[in-house]
Amino acid sequence: MLNTKVIIFPLLVVFLTTKIHCSDENCSNSSLTGFGYEMITAKLDHMQCKLTAMEIAMKEDRESIEQKISGAVSQLASKEDLAQLRVSKQTSIRSCKAEPSKLSGKYLIQPTENHYPFVGHCEQTRFGGGWLVIQHRFNGSLDFYRNWTEYRNGFGSVDGEFWLGLELVHWLTSARTHELLVELEDFSQNYAYARYSEFQIGSETEQYPLAKLGSYTGTAGDSLVNQKEMKFSTKDRDNDITERENCATEYKGAWWYKDCHYSNLNGVYMNSADAKSMCWFHYKISFQGLAYSRMLIRET
Repeated sequence: MLNTKVIIFPLLVVFLTTKIHCSDENCSNSSLTGFGYEMITAKLDHMQCKLTAMEIAMKEDRESIEQKISGAVSQLASKEDLAQLRVSKQTSIRSCKAEPSKLSGKYLIQPTENHYPFVGHCEQTRFGGGWLVIQHRFNGSLDFYRNWTEYRNGFGSVDGEFWLGLELVHWLTSARTHELLVELEDFSQNYAYARYSEFQIGSETEQYPLAKLGSYTGTAGDSLVNQKEMKFSTKDRDNDITERENCATEYKGAWWYKDCHYSNLNGVYMNSADAKSMCWFHYKISFQGLAYSRMLIRET
C-alpha cells in the first residue's frame, strides 16, 4: 500500500526550501508566506486526496481479487488436494474442451477474464472428452436433500460426490452453447447414458428453469424431456405445477420437477424401487434406485 506520508513530506521540504524568483523586491526572500504558501498547501492537499483515493482503490482491487479466488481455493481442502490440481500450460483454462493435454482431473477454470476462477473436474476420455462434471454420485456419502441456497451455490467436493451449483451452470450455459451427457449405472454395474444436443439453465430470477434441452440420443431412455422448461425446486422452494405437496419434499430431492418426475438424480441414494430414489425411469421403465449418476456439460 502507498505510504502517503513518505511521499508528501519530501515534497513539502522541497517546496518550502525553494527560493521564489520574481521581479518584485518584496519577493526575493526564500521563505514562503501569503498567497504563494496557500497555493502550495492547496496543491499538496489535492495531491494528498489523490493518493488517498489511490490507496482505497488498491485496497478494493485486492479485496475483490481475494473474494473471487476464495471460492476456487475453498474447494481445495488440503495440500494433498492442491497437489492433485492439474496445471495447464496456462494458469487457468477457459473450458475443459480448451485444455490441450486431454488429461482427466481437476483444473482451475476461468471461462472469461471477467469471471472468477473455479475448480472443476474435466472428463477427457468419454465421448471425445472436453466435458465438465456438474453432478456426481457414486456411494451415497453426501446428503443431497438440501435447500435452495446450497443448490444455487454448489456443495460437496470435486474429488467425491458433489453438485457444482445452479448459478455457475447458468452462467456457463448462457455464455456459450453447451450439450449435456448423463451417465448412469445400476447396482449390477450396467452402464447407460443419455445425451442431449443442447442444455441451458435460466437465471435465479427465473428460478433456474431447464430453459433448453436438445434432441436425445443414448441407451438410458429419455427421462428428462418431461422436465423441460420447468423451474428448479428444492425442499424450501416449491416451483412444480402439482397441487399436492412440494415434489422436492415428497420425493426427498431437488430437481426440475413437473408433476412430479421421470428422473430424480438428486434423490435418495438407495437400492430400491422407489420414486424417492436416485432414479431414471425410462432406463428400465422403473423407479429402481441407481448406484451411479454423473452429469456433464461440454461446449459445442
